[in-house]
Formats: sequence, C-alpha cells, structure tokens
Amino acid sequence: MLLKYKYKLKPHKRQAVIISNWLEMSRKQYNYRLAERLNWFEATRTPVNACPLNVSVVPVEQIYKNIPEFRVQTRDGRKKDSDGNPITKKGDQHQNIVNGYVLWETVQ
Repeated sequence: MLLKYKYKLKPHKRQAVIISNWLEMSRKQYNYRLAERLNWFEATRTPVNACPLNVSVVPVEQIYKNIPEFRVQTRDGRKKDSDGNPITKKGDQHQNIVNGYVLWETVQ
C-alpha cells in the first residue's frame, strides 16, 4: 500500500519574500538560458543534440562582458574568529575571476 502525504507550506512574511526572490531569480535565469539557446540555434541552424565542433555556443567575450573583476562585501561576515571578530569585514574586495575562471557561486 502506498501512502502519500501533503504538507502545506506556511512561511512567515520574511520567508515568503526570500522564497519569492529565489523564484524570480530562477525564472530570470531560466529565461536567459532559453534565449541564449534559441539565439545559438538561430545562428547555427544546428539541431540541439548535434553541437558542431567549430562553433562556440557563447563567445567568451560575451560571458565575461558584464562580470565585474571584483565584488565589494556589503556587510560583516558571519564566520567569527576565536575572539568573536568577523573574519571578513564590510568593504573588503573579493575577486570574481581567478586564474581565468569565474567564481559562479558568487556571481549572479
């Protein structure tokens, strides 16, 4: 016998705002990637499952065009050292591109 459970999500106002922001970012990312794929298809007229070796899906210049080289921290870090001071502080600069690779977890 299979049992199914339904759980109703009842987030607080602050949680609802965070969830709606995540959903909005996911929607924008999905639409951006879909448009990128369709533009590539229009440019190459190649089936999606048969990527030619002589055509790049996205030119490298376009990937790095809107990514800043550094990001500035907007608040003190959550991790603390042994004295209770934040490890990273507001105003610290961090690199977005290291050795030619983009740190995608920090760039949206």
